[in-house]
Amino acid sequence: MPTKYNEYVKSPDMEIEYTEEMIDEIMKCKNDHEYFIKNYVKISTTDDGERFFDTPYPYQIELWNKFRYNRKNIALCSRQSGKTECVGAFTLWYCCFHSHKRIGIGSNKERSAKLFLGRIKFMYERLPLFLKPGVRNWAEKSVVFDNNTRLDIAATSKDAFRGDPLSMLILDELAFVDPPWKAEEFWASNYPTISASKTSKIIIISTPNGLHNLYHRLYTAAKNKKNTFIESTYDWMAVPSRDEEWKKEVLSDMTEIKWNQEFGCVGEKTLVCINSNVGNIQIGDLYEKLKTEREYI
Repeated sequence: MPTKYNEYVKSPDMEIEYTEEMIDEIMKCKNDHEYFIKNYVKISTTDDGERFFDTPYPYQIELWNKFRYNRKNIALCSRQSGKTECVGAFTLWYCCFHSHKRIGIGSNKERSAKLFLGRIKFMYERLPLFLKPGVRNWAEKSVVFDNNTRLDIAATSKDAFRGDPLSMLILDELAFVDPPWKAEEFWASNYPTISASKTSKIIIISTPNGLHNLYHRLYTAAKNKKNTFIESTYDWMAVPSRDEEWKKEVLSDMTEIKWNQEFGCVGEKTLVCINSNVGNIQIGDLYEKLKTEREYI
């Protein structure tokens, strides 16, 4: 389907007469991702509707700097903490001011990947015209800009992005790829291509989902400094408006196990094994129990 150009989607053939002030702003935005995001990126929020991303949380600023200055990042984040907007805003900056790049966005489900791309499109549409790269293709699963940078999305599977040289790979909710072996197949297909580059970036974000999946393996190794990823952990307290009263209210409407998974960033407390002999036991406790028994035997 041909791309429809309007006031939100800039045609690649559009000519603009740039003023000195515009050129100065373009250079400021190119050199300072935080300046670009705070001054020009808009997000959609449940409580405030559409607004500028001018008051980011401290953890979001920290992540932006990690994304820019480190090749490989893996973050464990609380639900509803603004992590998708955080990564989306950085991705938009990267697209606007870097040419000839290919960014792949993978999620546990294709629908989730589409929603991720949709947020980036929303941010792009609300940029002032002089900051926007033109658009050659504006599709449901991909965007191609006139600076030859493109965004593609896919569900995490062995065929997603296989063989394509990615400049940046973004994996959202990697811990929730089901079944877990699909994530392993994806990693085996795509990591060799990315690792061969000296500049390609990998950004992985997720909430926890038990043990012994690809995300848990990569995150644990990063936390123990046994791989080349930079690890970050941000639980519910990373959002400044949340306090003990908020926690108490939320906990009153959900189980502790679900709280640990969605907000506490406690991976080993997120699954329960049910057995007639041992009753209910959290998967992390079961793992430690079996490990101890093996060592004793």
